[in-house]
Amino acid sequence: MFKQLIFLLLLFSPLSEAASSYLLDNIKDKQIIDDYWQLSVAGEQALSIDAVVELDNSYWQRKHQAALTVSGSKNGSWFLIELANRAAKEKVFYFSMANHPLVVKTRLYSRLNDEKVVAQSLLLSNSNIQLSHLSIPAKSKLVLYLYVLSEDDIKLTANIYDKETFINENNMSQLSSGIAIGGMICLALVELLWFFASGLKSALLLTGYFITRALLLAVILGWNIHYLLPDLPHLRAVDLPILSALSSVLFLWFVIELFNLSHEHPKLARVIRYFCWFNLLYIPLVFWLPIATNLSLMIVLYITESLLLIYTAIRLIRSHNRLGNLLAIISVLQLIFIIIIVSSSFWLGITILEFRNAVFYSAFWVNGLLISFLLSRQYYYEIKEKEIAQRQALENAINSKNAQNELIALQKETQELLEQHVQERTLELNIALQELEAANQELARKNTLDELTGLNNRRYYDQKIQAEFRRSKRNLTSLSIVLIDIDHFKKINDTYGHQAGDYCLQQLGSIIKESLRRSADIGCRYGGEEFCLILPDTDTLGAIEFAESLRQKVSQTKFEYDDIVLNITISCGVSTYNQQPEASPEKIFAAADKALYLAKNNGRNQTWQFAIEDL
Repeated sequence: MFKQLIFLLLLFSPLSEAASSYLLDNIKDKQIIDDYWQLSVAGEQALSIDAVVELDNSYWQRKHQAALTVSGSKNGSWFLIELANRAAKEKVFYFSMANHPLVVKTRLYSRLNDEKVVAQSLLLSNSNIQLSHLSIPAKSKLVLYLYVLSEDDIKLTANIYDKETFINENNMSQLSSGIAIGGMICLALVELLWFFASGLKSALLLTGYFITRALLLAVILGWNIHYLLPDLPHLRAVDLPILSALSSVLFLWFVIELFNLSHEHPKLARVIRYFCWFNLLYIPLVFWLPIATNLSLMIVLYITESLLLIYTAIRLIRSHNRLGNLLAIISVLQLIFIIIIVSSSFWLGITILEFRNAVFYSAFWVNGLLISFLLSRQYYYEIKEKEIAQRQALENAINSKNAQNELIALQKETQELLEQHVQERTLELNIALQELEAANQELARKNTLDELTGLNNRRYYDQKIQAEFRRSKRNLTSLSIVLIDIDHFKKINDTYGHQAGDYCLQQLGSIIKESLRRSADIGCRYGGEEFCLILPDTDTLGAIEFAESLRQKVSQTKFEYDDIVLNITISCGVSTYNQQPEASPEKIFAAADKALYLAKNNGRNQTWQFAIEDL
């Protein structure tokens, strides 16, 4: 039932009344066919016209309804219509039948006064009706045999016209259709010119929308692909869902651009874009899906679009957009239009079907005019906002210029006093800067100097090892570290006191400074009795040689404190960075620390080396 409802909605033959087998003498202008016979024979194969003619009356069922009920069976349906001319002269008339997207084949045969059956040609005036020009001699009876093959159960309307009525109605229909479709194309051209004049992207989208709407109206009124290419049945009824989906995409994208939804309502814009992409992805499927499915999806997408626009309008109204109400009116009218068409499809004889074309003309034109008005009002508001912004900018410029003039006058009055104050302050500032620079240098020296030993402290080591490591890595040179620790230093503190220990540290610091002859070599007190030497551009052998020389010098030196001779020895650990890939300042120190540990563990007063890659 729902399929039939959709098909009736989309089809709406201009001949919305059915005709019947009445006497031609009583026919005036147009006659609905509401009295006919339908063949009730069921079989595995479709009957030929010869077999149908031979059937007796018991196989025919008389129908009294204003529609031909066509079965969706593979054998098709046969109908019999009797027409009689009792007048004294020949009668000429047109038999018309509403076409349908699901109709696969239609055949019409006539039999005059029990003579031989003659096949009648069905002239395709447009895709919504099929016509046959017939004439009945005086005092004669004509029997029409109609065969219809359909993909599903449908209902068709049929009627008969006299010649003058048919010509008048056909001319009027062609004229009104041309005006309606041409008017939509004119709207599209106006929007295109507006795009060239203003550069508005929304005007270009509206141009495409009106073009697709004009094509959609033409398809609904009968000028579709099946009419233009009747020999390509696989294209039957594909243009309607394709154009409907395209028009939906163009209009929704127009709404996104017009109201700047991507910035104002990003989540809503994302939902609308998803729906547009769904429509675009659906278009290729039209050629493979059944006609009934396509038409059902088209109605669902059309209603979904209307509801989505209504929700968008509500969001705009809540955000105090001045055009939200107008979008709501357009969306509600669009939804009301589809509801009216769907509802009217329940009754074939309802009055609105008589004015189907007028309903479509009105709906399409009201929609087009309101959307054009929507764009023009948005453009009007943008111009007004630009004028207000320009006016405010001009006022601000004038105020700024006045303030600038006042400032210049004030500057002239105070310039001499200001220059005098500046000179005084500059002199004071220079003196203060010199004092500050001297203080900073002294502070920096104290911050990086160990006061007890006269060597650099741990903080200075942390800074310099990073800099020397980067320089060594950049210049592809070696970098060595010597880690020094006083042997049994705790015993000296415990036996002779911490002052004796401090004396030893001072003397060792002096020896280290004397041994560091290159300006690039750096000696640091790392902490407690530990010292660390940074030796740039020094390989492993050079570092070991330097450490051994220092160790021997310390062991040969007598440390005298309060008439007490202290024999001090040191242990040294050496590590060298030779561009190892995984090396870092921390790993270099860790390797030196490991070497120091080996020196102490193997008897102290020794120098050991440990490779970074062995960590």
